[in-house]
Amino acid sequence: MRSIKKGAEPRALIEWRRANRDTPQNLYYGKGSSFPIEAVRQALLKEQHHLCAYTLRRLPTATECQIKGGTQFSCHIEHVYPQKYHEAESIAYHNMVACHPSSQTKIACGYGAVEKADYDPACNPFVSPLMDNIENQFRYNSDGSVDGLTPEADVTITVLNLNHAALINDRAAVIRGSLRPRGNRISAAMARRLAGEVVTPDAQHCLPEYCQALKQQAERHAQNLEKRAARTRGKARD
Repeated sequence: MRSIKKGAEPRALIEWRRANRDTPQNLYYGKGSSFPIEAVRQALLKEQHHLCAYTLRRLPTATECQIKGGTQFSCHIEHVYPQKYHEAESIAYHNMVACHPSSQTKIACGYGAVEKADYDPACNPFVSPLMDNIENQFRYNSDGSVDGLTPEADVTITVLNLNHAALINDRAAVIRGSLRPRGNRISAAMARRLAGEVVTPDAQHCLPEYCQALKQQAERHAQNLEKRAARTRGKARD
């Protein structure tokens, strides 16, 4: 997971509230409402750099989804504080994040927002992606698994099932493919450069899939090579 910096509310959401000021019964999120869901999804995707808030899986851009008819094929809107217990927060932009899977998927998913369901962070331990500096609470391993470095992070990993086999395999493949392309280990300098690049959005404002896992592993890769080189220099002086 990585911290999400929330931006300003989409203009469409502000105007929707204003238009329904005298008919508050229309101000709700869900089927049958006029909630500006497409504009909100696009805003969430942009501020999250097209990564799932919980899993860091890649979410297609709005442009990629236009071929299929909209961002409902990219993600769904997740309420960090579930609507079941926080109805007043159901239309609050600060309570919304974009998550995998898409609103239109028929594929079963046993992790992330689907697994979290109605788990309530207001009453239970949980590391929200809307908190600051959450990157320091998770350790990603070379085999693709993730460990919690705080009690809250441990619970979060369990609640979101972040060690689901599919996520572990995907993260491991990304790490292996980046640090050992074609079976050749990259240098410490290249790994340092990679660690910075993967947390820098590209021209389309996107970040690489599982960027936080790759950043941590690139830094460790560089550290290990640098320590090995230092030991070799020390032995040569002896």
